[in-house]
Amino acid sequence: MEAWLPRLSLALLPLELLLLQLVLAGGNPGPAPRLEMVLLWALAVLLPQLRPPWVLPLALVRPVLAVLQLPLLLWLDGRAGLATAVSPWAEQSRVACLLWALLLLLAMQWQLRSALGTVSIAIPPEQGTTDQQSEPLNPEVGEGNDTPTGSAQSHGGGTDSSGGEEGQPEGTA
Repeated sequence: MEAWLPRLSLALLPLELLLLQLVLAGGNPGPAPRLEMVLLWALAVLLPQLRPPWVLPLALVRPVLAVLQLPLLLWLDGRAGLATAVSPWAEQSRVACLLWALLLLLAMQWQLRSALGTVSIAIPPEQGTTDQQSEPLNPEVGEGNDTPTGSAQSHGGGTDSSGGEEGQPEGTA
């Protein structure tokens, strides 16, 4: 029933990207704005994608998705100058704007991660195999080392040298 909530949160991503652009427009660009964006991307986008659990089909998709978000973040930062006049974060320091952007990006990554988690296919085990595994052990079946030595069921160390069914063929000499 709750699988629709992460999918519904994906519809909010364009609005969150617009909000991110407004946040980035608030502060004055620092001495190295590209470096700031790469560090922001590494903290908010790349690190959450590299955390476990690593489900195999998604293990390949998540880092690729993170790498594709870097050009988007750089593009939004480049266009942020167009929204400087309407940004509610105008006249704030660049550090404060980057911290707000970090929180917003972390929320977006959480939404993406939960939406990708609902897309993965979980195959339940077959009922027959779980029934076989849940049966108690038969107490009459013992370990191989518990049988007397010399019998055909022992696992080793036996002194039975009488030959078995697969012994050397008896020849007529």
